[in-house]
Amino acid sequence: MVKPASQAPLRRSSRVNVRTLVRVSGTFPDGKSFSEDAQIVTISKYGAKLKIQQPLKVGMEVKVQPRRRREPGLFRVVWVGREGTPREGEVGIECLQVSNLLGISFPE
Repeated sequence: MVKPASQAPLRRSSRVNVRTLVRVSGTFPDGKSFSEDAQIVTISKYGAKLKIQQPLKVGMEVKVQPRRRREPGLFRVVWVGREGTPREGEVGIECLQVSNLLGISFPE
């Protein structure tokens, strides 16, 4: 099926497949804090997809810090892969502050 020409693109930015270890930290709604090594699997100008063990919840704010950088980026969880599906353990996050977390330049 052909899409109508007037339809807007689905993504705001291209995505780059990466396998980068990061430290993810934050606080659950019950007040319990966590810090875990995780992996960024894709990244875009506006966010990323993580593989992580912690059961993060949509709306949580998390800090993501690559191993070789000092400053973490601040993100919000926007989707969580459902248990029992191929996306289990995946989490979508969006930038809350402008960040070039991995030093990748994206076109405007």
